[in-house]
Amino acid sequence: MAQRFRALLDLCKRRGFLYQSAEIYGGLRGAYDYGPLGVELKKNILNSWWQRHVYWRDDIVGLDTSILTPHPVLKASGHVDEFTDLLVDCMLTKERFRPDKAPALHYMEDAKRIPVNAPDKATAKIWHQTIQEHMAPGIATTLKGKQILLHVKTLVLPDENGNGGRIEFESTMGEPIVLDYNGYVEPNSNSPFLTASRPFNLMFKTFLDPIDPIDRVIQTTLDTHRKSTNVRSAVDDVLRPSTVYLRPETAQGVFVNFEQVVRTMNKRPPFGIAQVGKSFRNEIRLEHGIFRTPEFEQLELEYFVAPWEASHWFKYWREQRFRWWLEHACHKENFRQRDHAANEMAHYATGCTDVEYLYPWGWGEVEGVAHRGNYDLTMHMKNTAANFQIIEDDVSATTSDIEVDTSLIPAERPARYTPHVVESSCGLNRAMLAYLCDAFHQISEEGDNKPPRNVLRLHPRLAPVKCAVMPLTGKPEFLPIAENVAKSLRRRGWFTMIEAQKLKIGKRYYRHDEIGTPWCVTVDYQSLEDNTVTIRDRDSGTQERLHWKDVQHYISDRLAEE
Repeated sequence: MAQRFRALLDLCKRRGFLYQSAEIYGGLRGAYDYGPLGVELKKNILNSWWQRHVYWRDDIVGLDTSILTPHPVLKASGHVDEFTDLLVDCMLTKERFRPDKAPALHYMEDAKRIPVNAPDKATAKIWHQTIQEHMAPGIATTLKGKQILLHVKTLVLPDENGNGGRIEFESTMGEPIVLDYNGYVEPNSNSPFLTASRPFNLMFKTFLDPIDPIDRVIQTTLDTHRKSTNVRSAVDDVLRPSTVYLRPETAQGVFVNFEQVVRTMNKRPPFGIAQVGKSFRNEIRLEHGIFRTPEFEQLELEYFVAPWEASHWFKYWREQRFRWWLEHACHKENFRQRDHAANEMAHYATGCTDVEYLYPWGWGEVEGVAHRGNYDLTMHMKNTAANFQIIEDDVSATTSDIEVDTSLIPAERPARYTPHVVESSCGLNRAMLAYLCDAFHQISEEGDNKPPRNVLRLHPRLAPVKCAVMPLTGKPEFLPIAENVAKSLRRRGWFTMIEAQKLKIGKRYYRHDEIGTPWCVTVDYQSLEDNTVTIRDRDSGTQERLHWKDVQHYISDRLAEE
């Protein structure tokens, strides 16, 4: 599975889907650039989402808000205080990681040993010495190549909350050596030598100020030192007026503009606001290519509903969003929905369901559908003079098939209420990676000892290149028809390539199978006689003969069918 994923990443770099950012300068950890095919694939996923949620409906409008977000907005929303992950340091390897994503201890029960795995023998020797002299003096160990075996006397597993676990090691000095064990170890080495977990705020902070904030920090530090006051508190107070954040989600821009959208677009619940844009999170651990990066794009929908209809709409959007994922999938069994446990939910959520994809390393979230209640609108009203309440004379259900919780209907008339929010939040980068993994196939030809060829069976609506037009040979008389076909397709908004290379037609087909092109058109000698061309389907390999002017209709019909 790991080898297959590496083959996919190699294809992405080799064919122009994905590049390491600033690679000629050594690259930047967690930063990627999207090449000509990658940007098309992202755009097509985005367009499918936007078309489904905005253009196909009359109850959703779009919005595009600022990336830079003032401190008061995120203070009110709870992000300044609550938007954290737990962080743990490994005292041996110096790695940092999230404990909720870390594996459990690998324990050799029969031998009563814990193996600590170093990357090489030299590192193993250094780690072994560090353990003996600093981490646990007197601990019984065995150095075996790249592995350090820790001798265990007793292992007590923690409870489901990670409490009560401990490891008692054998000692050469008589006194037992005991470590707390909370149910996880450093992911790469299996090291149990960890710090206690501590909260880590995920937001990127910056400053809108013509004066260098470092100058303010230095001056404030000197002043507070003379006054013997708390330095950190004084620095925060001085910098707060100019503090802004790179938004950690696009949702807050929607909430603070709620009243303006209601007024200018004449909307009443139930209605939604859709937004596509970049968000930023200072992730503790960047991993699996574009799966977890500090800069990413979100497809977010905030759907505002009456409180007594919120449960209905939460179920509705869970179903709608999962259906969208399955429509574009080759292997539907590799997508699932998972409800959050109470201890997993964000500070604003009263219910949440994730859409997950089975990546090569395991199940990973690609989207969350959350019932946010009225938390966000209420908090912004408390901290400003804004009024986001809706006044309704008639509080009956929007339609007869909607489930209503009558206990939440206000008794007074006209009724006043703060709308509840059902949110769909999808990561565009993760969606792209999920669909690439889902579409990637390696096909071995019978009786052929050659390596398997790669095929991306992307849904035609998502495919970066919709059609490749191929003159049979390099003779100039084939080019006018090839250019006419390509021109007719490009005018429909479909990315189309002319493949005039001096390769056999079969190899050119395979080159486009590898990047997911659903249709290839061949201009041959018969085309010069009757203006017909051959169109080949990527997945079935079947070919049809038709007039070159009918190619655009052929493709349009099949895109509409899918």
